[in-house]
Amino acid sequence: MSDAAVLGHDTDQSPLSPKDDPLLPLPLTAGQVTVTFESTSFSVQDPNHPNYISNKTSTAQALVPTPTSPVTPTGAGSVASLPSLVSTTSSFSSTPTGVPSSSFPGNYPGSATPNNTIHNGGNKKLNTAKPLPIDSSLMSTPACSKFFAVPELVEQLGPFLRPHDLAQLLRTSRSLYAATALHFWRHVDMEDDHRVDQLITSPAALDALVKNAPFIHSLKAGFIFVSYYFEGVTRFLDEQEQEEEEDESTPRLLITSNTRIKRPPWLPKAVTQTPQARSLPPMTRLTQLDICFDRRYRGVQFDNAMRIHSAVSMHLPLAWLMALNTTGLARVTFRHIHYSLKPLELRCLARSLSKLTNLTHFKTEMSGGCISESWLTPPMVPVLFFAFPTSVVSIKMEAHVRPWLDGDAEELELRTVQRAVAEQVDEGEGQGSRAPSLDWAEGDLMAREEPLENLKELKLPTCSLRYSEDGHDLNRIMEHCPALESWYIPRFDDDVGAKALYRTIRESAHQQHGRGHASRYLRHLLSNRQSGTPNFYHGEGWVRVLDSLPDQHVESVDFDQYLDSYPDKFIPALLRHSEVLRSVVLKNSHRIESRTVATILRQCHGLETFWATMPKEDAGRGFVALTLNHAIEREWACTGIKSLRFTVDLAVQEYSGSGTTRSSGSGGGGSSGRAADMSSFLKVEQPPKEHWTKLGAFYSQLGKLVELEDLEIFVAPPPMRTTGNVVPVFMNTASYTLRSLTGLLSLEEEDKETGKRGFLSLLGNLKKLRVVQGCFRTGTVETIGTFGEREAEWILENWPALEAIEFLPEWYGSLEGFSMPKQLKGLHEKKPDLKLSL
Repeated sequence: MSDAAVLGHDTDQSPLSPKDDPLLPLPLTAGQVTVTFESTSFSVQDPNHPNYISNKTSTAQALVPTPTSPVTPTGAGSVASLPSLVSTTSSFSSTPTGVPSSSFPGNYPGSATPNNTIHNGGNKKLNTAKPLPIDSSLMSTPACSKFFAVPELVEQLGPFLRPHDLAQLLRTSRSLYAATALHFWRHVDMEDDHRVDQLITSPAALDALVKNAPFIHSLKAGFIFVSYYFEGVTRFLDEQEQEEEEDESTPRLLITSNTRIKRPPWLPKAVTQTPQARSLPPMTRLTQLDICFDRRYRGVQFDNAMRIHSAVSMHLPLAWLMALNTTGLARVTFRHIHYSLKPLELRCLARSLSKLTNLTHFKTEMSGGCISESWLTPPMVPVLFFAFPTSVVSIKMEAHVRPWLDGDAEELELRTVQRAVAEQVDEGEGQGSRAPSLDWAEGDLMAREEPLENLKELKLPTCSLRYSEDGHDLNRIMEHCPALESWYIPRFDDDVGAKALYRTIRESAHQQHGRGHASRYLRHLLSNRQSGTPNFYHGEGWVRVLDSLPDQHVESVDFDQYLDSYPDKFIPALLRHSEVLRSVVLKNSHRIESRTVATILRQCHGLETFWATMPKEDAGRGFVALTLNHAIEREWACTGIKSLRFTVDLAVQEYSGSGTTRSSGSGGGGSSGRAADMSSFLKVEQPPKEHWTKLGAFYSQLGKLVELEDLEIFVAPPPMRTTGNVVPVFMNTASYTLRSLTGLLSLEEEDKETGKRGFLSLLGNLKKLRVVQGCFRTGTVETIGTFGEREAEWILENWPALEAIEFLPEWYGSLEGFSMPKQLKGLHEKKPDLKLSL
């Protein structure tokens, strides 16, 4: 028995909506039905039927039998054990004549329309209406049998079936095979170059690609496949042109249509002659295109692909492929792409983008290498931006913009085509004439004049960014984004241009705010980490953007590589939105003041996500830390927080070898006043009773976060001391893997004399906790002898939602001879799905 359930959905939805994934369950609405496969094989029983399979014989059954509707089939074309429409009401019940009461439009029995009475997957019962008339010749055949006897209907159902269910239909009959086989080619992943080698070297696989390429809807491909495919497509066009020249009276029919594919003059011809290369038809039904240009694998086709790539740029075939899918293409992603600085290629790419009437998401990522030839120039950014269609929802252009250089083309030069030779020749002379641009017939590239009313997310290139001295280019762009909600804030080298942009943002925000309805304009502010050398940013631009927006407006900030040099400016700007802030993420930072972290926890009441983290490779060794004194100074207001990640400095007081104490102070990051020499760090005496009291207060703060699901805490080790100086660099030997949160993984009773105790019980209310990571290792000096079977049992009982906790290093499973501690072994046996390392 197959357990496949095929759920109908609204075909008006975008083809790239998450609802359209055939592997996901889809919600039902009016007019939709649930189809369930009740068997794994079914066949045509009439020997005279064209789809009859002689070795299959069984009795067909109508899966909704009634007293007046027999379960045995009658009439030609009946099908044994066909899938049926699930119904518990009169949708397919019999009329007094024994005929199902509903019919498919066009007199096909077995339909489910909004006017029929059915139960659609447990939803509200639909309205009833007078049934449609039924052809008497179809009255004796079960509705489900007639449905699957029409291949066109099965083809429409195919996109909502799982591969397993499609395979069942493939084995039913020849007509159903033809109707469903193409659905296996709707989503093609050819990013793995090894798979491409297998495809290219297999004649049968290549034949299948040639036959089904026009039916591909979603393509994910790598450098080798794209090189090979573009060569095959250009060869296809070459052959088409050759046939036209040889015999124009007998046109060749293209697989996808009755008309030939028109070849633009700027598209190059085939450039290689290899035994494996062959003609490939264009893809004309694409809805999603994801191409990675990274060259990672030197396989069978690598040399061939390199010859193609070096002789002919990918941009022109890429622009042409997009132009063939103007009505369907909705998502476009180019990864590790090297933008061309040639005006012709830029114009062709921009024209293709402007023709994608249903484009919703566009994303580009450039190669991590700093190749100067692949960088964008400042005028190229507005050329591309003002080519996007008004349907676009998200634009993410992750690219490098180099500083302005002498000789760079202006925006007007990039848009203007060089005219035909006839326009350039002087009267009576041929001197001074120039060859026309290959795209001269298409005219100059025009900029879009309409604003992008649907644009919600925008990310522009930010590296070494200087669009213009007065910020004119960025102002033009922002003026075309009236509905923008999520903005990746560029980093500015020019203060004049930045101020002009902030002025534009302030005017737009207050203009929308004054209309009397809640505006979503710039509710989410982001800034991503730049590739290559770390480029820590002081955040002056972020502060100005926060100040430019109305009070209590911004809902989330996500800033990368933040350097907290001006907390007196950043914190007030952030707190202007403290009542509506839901997420504050400060990641990959090198320095964040302790009071910055504490203030956010204490004053942002609605916070659901808060991260103040360093790069993973520097975890526990930077200047991003919340001191214990700041952590317990006041109650945390964010009791509804769900994701919390930060570093804590637990060294309230440290004992030197002589027994004297040092106060940690309250400096930013806890780096001042915490210095200890190497010997004192490696041999720390028991802290005083006051230290344990403060630890209890800190863990009590954590225990009140009852909505917490994701917790990551690192412990900041002290810096090391050299002779006469304190070096603000933490020891590698004191990495977070060697430390644990003092007293947290313990249920020890309090020692009345020293105050030492275990604090695990203070976190008993964290019933929703799913992931715990950071300094929670069980083999450290803080946990040896304190974390045992009792603590493991407590975790099972009090954290029922726990899915992963970082008790062990990630390599523990691969270490030969490694023996899991007894208490963890028991924990793993009782909850085998629990991950003990991350």
